[in-house]
Amino acid sequence: MPTPSNPLWLRYTPAFIRRRLEGRTNLHSIIHNTGWLLADKALRLGMGLLVGAWVARYLGPSQYGELAYVIAFVAFFQAISLLGLDGIAIRDMAREKKASPAILGTVLWLRLTTGFLCWFAALAGMAMFRPGDTNTLILTSVVAGSLVFQAVDTIDLWFQSQTQSKRTVFSKTVSYIIASALKVWLIVAKAPLILFATVSLIELALSAIALIVAYRQFPAPFRWAWDVTWAKKLLRESWPYMLSSLAIIVYMRIDQIMLREMIGVRELGVFSAALPLSSTWYFIPMMISQSIAPSIARKKNSDPVGYEKSITQMFSLMWWTMLPLSVGIALFSQPIVALLYGPAYKASASVLAIHVFANIPVALGVCQSIWIINEGQNTLLFIKTIIGAISNILLNLLLIPNYGALGAASATVLSQIITTVLSNIFLAPAIFKKQILSITGWRN
Repeated sequence: MPTPSNPLWLRYTPAFIRRRLEGRTNLHSIIHNTGWLLADKALRLGMGLLVGAWVARYLGPSQYGELAYVIAFVAFFQAISLLGLDGIAIRDMAREKKASPAILGTVLWLRLTTGFLCWFAALAGMAMFRPGDTNTLILTSVVAGSLVFQAVDTIDLWFQSQTQSKRTVFSKTVSYIIASALKVWLIVAKAPLILFATVSLIELALSAIALIVAYRQFPAPFRWAWDVTWAKKLLRESWPYMLSSLAIIVYMRIDQIMLREMIGVRELGVFSAALPLSSTWYFIPMMISQSIAPSIARKKNSDPVGYEKSITQMFSLMWWTMLPLSVGIALFSQPIVALLYGPAYKASASVLAIHVFANIPVALGVCQSIWIINEGQNTLLFIKTIIGAISNILLNLLLIPNYGALGAASATVLSQIITTVLSNIFLAPAIFKKQILSITGWRN
């Protein structure tokens, strides 16, 4: 018979997934929370691909590549402005609920301050990197505005810690739908490139407003407060995660910068068109980790055996979700690209067929990050991501001149494998064993 912790639908899931889910006391809240995240991502997947493909068709590879170049450049500053605080803040609020007011208030003010500083730094950096390129500088000033608005996402940390992600989902979904409608209107009105960048900023502004409204309906039972002690504690522990996030951006975005500089903006447009079809699926491991991370953090001290088993089960689930997904998309890459983007982006199909396999090491890396955060292995995370960033740069230097966008896609996949799997042979053998053996359903 189904129970509150084992719903009826669980009977009809594959056995290897059911074994990893049934009998958990917090299953209902995890499934409910994950369901909202899944609904949000499903909407973004459908609407985002259709509207995004329409925008790419309208702009053409060159203009689309120029916008992708600016977004990639700003992403480096975004990694800095977030300060690597997400996982740590959620973990500490799950462990010390009474400290939540100080944690949330401190994170908000740290991110607001850093967001403004990073906006100015992004403008200064682009002015030095591409002197005299006025159009690119204007695009950067608009896109970089997101660095300030994203500070409001601190509210989402509270919702995540309370497994109330549905409130964030609803807030962001409304703003996303409005922004998508505006993009369609801009295409019909034959608007210039700068307005498409402006719509992305408007979406973030609307999302921030909606999050504030949602928080007023489900507020924390306390007032947020700045706390110098917590600021020092959080920054002391988060700086390796911030640097690691920056390193991650390097090996996730540097290929776009290098393609633009080494080959040209059109080749970047061809490469960038494949990315939404490939990287959209990163939401699956992220969604699962956001819902399960607080539960695993509590098990660390109260149930060591259950904690180890949960880590292993997550690795197995990621393998059997992302491997068939990647193979399927690779096999149908040509008709997918032809349908969505048209003949101008024909070369994007081959890029997609390669780049989509980055989903597997990305998923394994997300699981690994939960273990790293709970074990306090800050230095390990930093070392691994530095290895990934360096390997990606070297591989891009080697492959892009001869293979262009295909070389950049291959460099992404190889560097992800090096970072999240192969480096564990020397840095974390126990995790490497879990990553490899979990594909066969091996259990502790």
